[in-house]
Amino acid sequence: MENVNDEQVVIDKFNAIITEKTINTATKKELESLKNELVDLVGKNNTNDLKTSIAKLEGTIEGMKESKSTKDVSFKSMGEAIYKSYEDNIDKIKSNSNGMIDLNVKAVGTMTIGNNYSGGVIALTQLEQGVTRIVRRMPFLRQIINAGTTASKYITYIEQALPEGGADMTAEGVLKSQADFDLVERQSVTQKVTAFIKVSKEMIADLPFMQNEINTELMELVALKLDAQILSGDGTGNNLVGILQNATAWAAGSFAVSVPFANELDVIRVAMSQINTLLFEANYILMHPTDIAKFDVNKSSTGEYTMPMIYTDANGVKRYNGVEIISNTGIAVGTFLVGDFSKSNLRMREEMNIQVGYVNDDFTKNLFTILCEARATHYVKSNHYGAFVKGTFSTAKAAILKP
Repeated sequence: MENVNDEQVVIDKFNAIITEKTINTATKKELESLKNELVDLVGKNNTNDLKTSIAKLEGTIEGMKESKSTKDVSFKSMGEAIYKSYEDNIDKIKSNSNGMIDLNVKAVGTMTIGNNYSGGVIALTQLEQGVTRIVRRMPFLRQIINAGTTASKYITYIEQALPEGGADMTAEGVLKSQADFDLVERQSVTQKVTAFIKVSKEMIADLPFMQNEINTELMELVALKLDAQILSGDGTGNNLVGILQNATAWAAGSFAVSVPFANELDVIRVAMSQINTLLFEANYILMHPTDIAKFDVNKSSTGEYTMPMIYTDANGVKRYNGVEIISNTGIAVGTFLVGDFSKSNLRMREEMNIQVGYVNDDFTKNLFTILCEARATHYVKSNHYGAFVKGTFSTAKAAILKP
C-alpha cells in the first residue's frame, strides 16, 4: 500500500510539471529525473497509468531534443530577418488597429567601426593639448634700440643746427675766432597701436583656454605692428617715424666701379665705411634670411665654395667685421640696413595692456570685446641720421663692380 502512495505522489508531481504553463519552465534534466522515478515505480507496480505517463514524458523529452537540434544558429540575410520578425509578430499585426507595429530587425554580421559605430569620433580620438599658433616673425627692434618710457604725450628734444665760425689760431692783438649755432626744439608725438577681438560669452566659458589664446594673439599682433613701425613707419597720419624714413642712402663713394667680383658682403663693408666716415660706429646689420643664405652658397668661377668673412660664435650669432648680423623677415629681401642702433629712440607712454568690455550691443548679444593697445613714439634725431645706412643689394653691387 505504501508503494501505491509513492506511485500516486510521483504521478501527481509529474502531471503538475507537464501542464502547459509549467512545461515551458521545466528543464530537460528535471524531466529526465522524473522519467527515472517513474521507471522505478513501474518496476515495482506494473500499472498502465505509469506506462502512459512515461510514454508522454519520453515524447516531451524527444521534442525538446528535436527543438534544440533544429534551432537556427546560422547567419540570416536582411530579408530573412525581416520575414522571421514578421512571422513572429503576425498576431500583433492582425490585432493592431492600423495593421502596423515596429519590427526590430538587425542582420547578424561582423562588427566594424564603419558599420557599427556612429554619432561621433570621441571614443576614437586623443586630443593633443594646446593650440598650434600661426607662425609669425619675431619682433626684435625693441631689444637693440634705445628704449625707455615717458609720462607725456610728446617727447621734446633740442638740437644744435646751422653752426657757423669755429676755432682758429690767433696772433697777438688780432681778433679771436668766433662761432655760433642755432638751437632747434623738436617734438615726437606718441601714437596708439591697437587690436581687438570680439568673442561670445559662451566661447570663453566653454573653451577654458580661449581667454589666454586671445590675449596672446592680440599682444603678438600689437608687438609686431610696433616693431614694423619702428623700422619703416612713414610718419604720415597716425604712423610713427621709422628708422628707414630718415636713414642715409647707401653711396659707393670712392669704391665706385673698383671692386672685382662684387658681392653682398662688399656692399655691407662699403656701408660700414660710410657710417664711419660720418663719425658713427655700426653695431648691427639687418638682412633678410635669404640674403644671408647667399653667403653660404657663393662659389668661385670654377665651382669651389668661397669662404665668407663671417664668424659664427658658440651661440650661433653671425658677425661680419665684428658687427652682429640680425636675420629677420621684417626687412625686405634684397635690402639691408646697417647702423648704430643706439641712436634709435623708442619711448613707451603706455605699455601693452589687455582690457575687456562691452561695445554697443555686446551686452544684449552675450559678447565681449577684448582689446590690446599700447602708446609709443619713435624718433631718430636729425643730427644722427648718418648713423644708419640703407640700400638695395642689386643696385649697390652694380655701382661698385669693377668692369
